[in-house]
Amino acid sequence: MLSAVYDAPAVMESRQSPLEQAVDLCAEEMAQVNACIHENLESDIVMIPAIGHYIISSGGKRLRPLLCLLVARLFGYGGSRHIPLAVVVEFIHTASLLHDDVVDSSTQRRGAPSANGVWGNQASVLVGDYLFSRAFQMMVRDGDLAMLKLMADVTNALAEGEVLQLSRTFHLEMTEEQCLEVIERKTAILFRAAAQVGAHVAGQDEGVVADMAEYGMCLGVAFQLMDDVLDYQADEKTAGKPVGHDLEEGKITLPLIHAMERDAELAERVQQIAERDGAYLEGEREWVRQRVLKADGVEFTIGKALDYAERAKRLLADHGDVKVRSLLARLADFSARRPY
Repeated sequence: MLSAVYDAPAVMESRQSPLEQAVDLCAEEMAQVNACIHENLESDIVMIPAIGHYIISSGGKRLRPLLCLLVARLFGYGGSRHIPLAVVVEFIHTASLLHDDVVDSSTQRRGAPSANGVWGNQASVLVGDYLFSRAFQMMVRDGDLAMLKLMADVTNALAEGEVLQLSRTFHLEMTEEQCLEVIERKTAILFRAAAQVGAHVAGQDEGVVADMAEYGMCLGVAFQLMDDVLDYQADEKTAGKPVGHDLEEGKITLPLIHAMERDAELAERVQQIAERDGAYLEGEREWVRQRVLKADGVEFTIGKALDYAERAKRLLADHGDVKVRSLLARLADFSARRPY
């Protein structure tokens, strides 16, 4: 019933995706976010702004800062404090990407050479460290101890999530619950923080802030589950990165978990790939992909993503401006159905 209420306005919208609609709605504020990013990347160490601008301008959706702006707008916030705090979230995210690509030995990000592929691992790690420290400088300037504590906790949880994922590399006994734990701690935590910041700066009470934080978490889980789906479903051009790469990196994601439970031959083949440290034999990448699709690993994971989107929409309840609330609901649906 709730879906019908939220989906009805979409019929009258333009053919833009909810993400494109959100970008248009927040265009002026996003321009301020971009200006703040550039201002805070300034350094007399030339490599820092070079790498920072390279990865931040490499075609990302900027969904995390956008979510912060949308939630603040939901509650009619008219100030500007959320702009640098949205940048803080984006800097923490970007720093984690720089470190991820080094840990994963990735040479591509969003269809282009990764930063470590251009400048090397050492530079990428150090500039990632710079972005973390710059984010904390910005929070100190904001002067709100609650926000400083939130981001300190988020950064710590993010680091724990990275280590947790690393500890579960080629963990073929990975369960759905363990998989979701990694997603929540490594990816969804920043979506949670973005929504929480937006509600906090808008002066909402603890209950509302908690609802919006959980909305962000559910949105983030749906978003990452679809990322895992695209690794088995999309083509490389659409995905903007090599497909079938998760298993190569030792990441046992939900589509594969579900498929291996139903396909003993696939499970045996994945064991062999794990023993080769993720090296595929000729034709093996496509073979695994087809078996995951045949065993409904993709469909099952999409269903889970849709469940999280529904949870996110329920958390919106009667909060805030009806048009922005409707857009946030459609954004949750988009995260669970996105083609890219």
